[in-house]
Amino acid sequence: MSASLAAEPGAAPAGLQVRQVGKVFADHGRQVVAVDGVSFEVAPKQVCVLLGPSGCGKSTVLRMMAGLECPSSGSVSLDGEAVRGPHRDRGMVFQGYTSFPWLKVRQNVAYGLRINGDASAMREGTVDYFLDRVGLTAFAGAYPHQLSGGMRQRVALARALANSPKVLLMDEPFGALDAETRWQMQELLLDVIRKESMTVVMVTHDVEEALLLADQIVFLSSHPGRVKTVLHPPFKANGSITTREDLHAHPEYAALEKRILEMMREEGRA
Repeated sequence: MSASLAAEPGAAPAGLQVRQVGKVFADHGRQVVAVDGVSFEVAPKQVCVLLGPSGCGKSTVLRMMAGLECPSSGSVSLDGEAVRGPHRDRGMVFQGYTSFPWLKVRQNVAYGLRINGDASAMREGTVDYFLDRVGLTAFAGAYPHQLSGGMRQRVALARALANSPKVLLMDEPFGALDAETRWQMQELLLDVIRKESMTVVMVTHDVEEALLLADQIVFLSSHPGRVKTVLHPPFKANGSITTREDLHAHPEYAALEKRILEMMREEGRA
């Protein structure tokens, strides 16, 4: 079900490759299979959304891609190199607010650059660039507790982007936001992805969010998580879909949303 990635003969494959990945957890002496034989690929500059019912292993797969969990079987690689742990080539944005409360916004965004000793990026205005990209320039001197939830997630996004990762990994980053702030953040993310030519893998439960953002949707079955199907929504093909209104007006939207909701219901019954 996965798409093949073109590469020169003998060259390392580009993008992210998830190969027959499985994950088994121990639970009070018994083995629980969370994910079983998951395979897919994410091409450079593409947005891949992991979608499926609760408990299907979406976040577990994402954490293995981040190097925060080790696969029990199979492998994850980035540009042909095995993922063996966290690395700055993979930026992570979580659902919860992860800003350091004792640091101001600018210091939070600069944190990764400082601990990695990236003085050149600091001098070249990387922090200011991404503060501007996410609309936080006027709040650079504020502390996280002075910001709304949406603004705090903008800080997390800017901090991840400032490290220039090859891949941005996002685990339901807008799940805790109110509906209005959520769609504003979705549209902001879509704009940033387009302008920065980002490769993104994102977990969500929100079908509309998946269809707005994704070049590829990997739909996982209910526990244990397996790839049920891979969808390629047509909505970003020419860059004309940038808002929820555009998405809903597309002639293929309603049918694809209905298909996904039916799969959700089918897997929920299973």
